[in-house]
Amino acid sequence: MDMDRQDKYCSGLQSNTDFRAKATLGVAKAAFCLLLPLTALNFIQGNVPVALVSSYILVLLALNVYLVVYNQRHENFTISALVIPGMILMSIVFQHNAIVASLWCFPSIIACYCMLSRRRAVYVNFFILFMAIPQAASYLSPDYSTRIAATLIAVSLFSFILVRTIDQLNTRLQQRLLHDPLTGLLNRLSMKNSLQGAITIYETHAQTATLLAIDIDYFKSINDRFGHEAGDQALIQLALIFEYNLRGTDKSFRTGGEEFLILMPATREKEAYKIAERLRREIELAEIIPGESMTISVGVAQLSQGEDWQQWTRRADQHLYEAKRLGRNRVTLSDKKHSNVVDIRKNAERSGLDF
Repeated sequence: MDMDRQDKYCSGLQSNTDFRAKATLGVAKAAFCLLLPLTALNFIQGNVPVALVSSYILVLLALNVYLVVYNQRHENFTISALVIPGMILMSIVFQHNAIVASLWCFPSIIACYCMLSRRRAVYVNFFILFMAIPQAASYLSPDYSTRIAATLIAVSLFSFILVRTIDQLNTRLQQRLLHDPLTGLLNRLSMKNSLQGAITIYETHAQTATLLAIDIDYFKSINDRFGHEAGDQALIQLALIFEYNLRGTDKSFRTGGEEFLILMPATREKEAYKIAERLRREIELAEIIPGESMTISVGVAQLSQGEDWQQWTRRADQHLYEAKRLGRNRVTLSDKKHSNVVDIRKNAERSGLDF
């Protein structure tokens, strides 16, 4: 799957898991369609206060749809402009028809859990119950109001349990979507947004970033000689070495079978080169494969003015290919002086000298 298709696939999965935005859109549309004829009926019957509040809510529902469609923040708007007027309308309806008002509380509770974050939905539902239960007790018989109160609490509780389960599943889905299942590193699908974010920071705040393109030397030979299980364990150990040696702000991606990319925000090429050299040496000395020395080749590329993320990664790959051409187990960057230093040091190490 090429990168453009991967990006579309990733975007599709992310939009499918953003259930609150979709639910908000659906709830707002459904509520608009249900409330519109009731609003007209209230005008016809002369219930002007209820009709005016209903008309106001209809406008807010339409605005809510607009915010969701154009990816704007809608939760604060939903609470301040929709939930509060909705409570006012509910209080008015209780005074005219307590049975109808109590029945409308049920979809209101479910709608809040669909449209708001779980924490905010809990607060809003508390206020709905705080408002509805005393009014039901005031306008309805004790037997009926008790049943209404118990049912409202049950619906609120069941909605909370359902949404909490969905949130947990959504978190697991996002984890699987963005991370490599074997190593736990970020995967190729999450790479574009991270790189684009670094480019945006560079363009707006002049804060540069650097990439390390990493490839395990002769990894196919490792799989052929020791088996794929040993190869998988080697990849896991490599990811742990990354985690131990990199900074908290750095991001590590597994971009292929034995290919990795490391994003280093606020880092210039020479500083990234030193970190890459430490990684290279740590991996060489780690004896990840018992009795064998596993090595890596690294290409270093600092973000340049006007580059997009594809040009940036392509340049890091070019430096990686240069490292492999020069004999592997080395770090290569655009500054040839530093690349030559690596070659000289490597020759000294092979000769047993302390470099």
